[in-house]
Amino acid sequence: MKLYIKATAAAMLALGGAMVFSACSEDSVYNVDINAVPMAADYADNINITVDQATNTAYFEFTGKGVYPVWIIDGKSYSSAHTFSRYYRKAGEYSVEVKIGNANGMSQGTLTKTFTIDKTAMNGFGGFVYENDFNLWNGATKKEPSFFYAPGWNQIANPAYSFDGDAYTVTLPEATTEQWQAQMHIGTDICLEEGKKYDGSFIFTSTMDMKNITLKIHPDGDDDDSHSFFPNQKINLTAGEPATFWFSELEAVVPMDNLVFTLDFGGNPAGVEVTVENFVIKDHANDDGTVLPDLPSTPEPDWADVNSADNLWAGCTFTNSFYYAPGWSQIADPVLTFDGKNFSVELPTATTDQWQAQVMFHTDLSADTSTPYDFKITLKSNCDLGSVMVKLVQTDEPDAKHDSNFFFAETVALAADAPTTFWVAGVKAAEAMHAVSLVLDFGGCADNTVVEVSDIILQVHHD
Repeated sequence: MKLYIKATAAAMLALGGAMVFSACSEDSVYNVDINAVPMAADYADNINITVDQATNTAYFEFTGKGVYPVWIIDGKSYSSAHTFSRYYRKAGEYSVEVKIGNANGMSQGTLTKTFTIDKTAMNGFGGFVYENDFNLWNGATKKEPSFFYAPGWNQIANPAYSFDGDAYTVTLPEATTEQWQAQMHIGTDICLEEGKKYDGSFIFTSTMDMKNITLKIHPDGDDDDSHSFFPNQKINLTAGEPATFWFSELEAVVPMDNLVFTLDFGGNPAGVEVTVENFVIKDHANDDGTVLPDLPSTPEPDWADVNSADNLWAGCTFTNSFYYAPGWSQIADPVLTFDGKNFSVELPTATTDQWQAQVMFHTDLSADTSTPYDFKITLKSNCDLGSVMVKLVQTDEPDAKHDSNFFFAETVALAADAPTTFWVAGVKAAEAMHAVSLVLDFGGCADNTVVEVSDIILQVHHD
């Protein structure tokens, strides 16, 4: 049987060869005409590229007759089809080259067409439009980043980073444990006008899970929280999944000249790589067509009576500690006066910066990671206080800091003599807490500031 197959194949090959050679007479051989090679420029109007911004898909079409296209993407021949589509995940401006061919050869020239993907594709909100004239970032001068990289507060060599014109990628070889131990500062010449409102969005991606990434935008030389776009929202990342940090209608309360974008990756695992891209900051009055997501409204909980057993704060015991350091030089503790569970704090000397006037309550309460809690506090100051920090956090231990394991860390603005109530609902601990501390910081206070604190409630979440 094998011999029969081989013989048959040989016979067919011989027959095919005879047919081929007998068909190619001298008169019928096609002669290539180098003068008939197509000119790419003649087909510029035959190339159409459309983008479906809803799906980040680009559609390519060539309508020329008697010729064929060769589409070149990223320097490589990608397709010779007259129509095809391609998906682009990242926002940005892209280009494609096209050569034109026919039976006589390939065009020497190429055509270059550009198109824009407005937003990076991701789960959830993708941010404002990156490629847009309203985006102040695109026309800005960006300075070489500076770093403060200090695992255990011992500064080491700066981490390696790259910038491709759109995205910064930072590699952090050593782990850190606390906020502000892995800072990156990007200076620009962007200036925002006092009194105007602004929108912003930024996309973060990490190669490992990360928690509590910080972004703070402030004028050069002035990182006062009350002068910054610093919503105290923490960015939590799942490995490989892009996440958008965004804000809308934040007001510049001072002239914000030469913006600095401060990124902090404190608490990072060793060897993590973080990419930050699609920087957008724009005047809120300039509509780029972005539809903001519907934010889930958190209903106010059903609060326990402040004196009831359901109020965990009412039943706890605590000790106090202080850090009162105008100009970062620590002085005598402020006067703390109690009336039951309510109290007042007297701050005789002005401070200028956040964390210079801390009052801490170290309780005997503990917390697991599965129980949601509600918290409420009422604050009243005898003078304006632009940024009071309220932070519910795991208590430090002699050999371990726990600054980065907190339920929340939010700032509250106080108008003189006006009681202000701050509350959060349904918050959980990221890691189990052996003990819980309440930290109040009045940094930025004026001379002789007195703050009254009342009606603190900490309860297991009540719908």
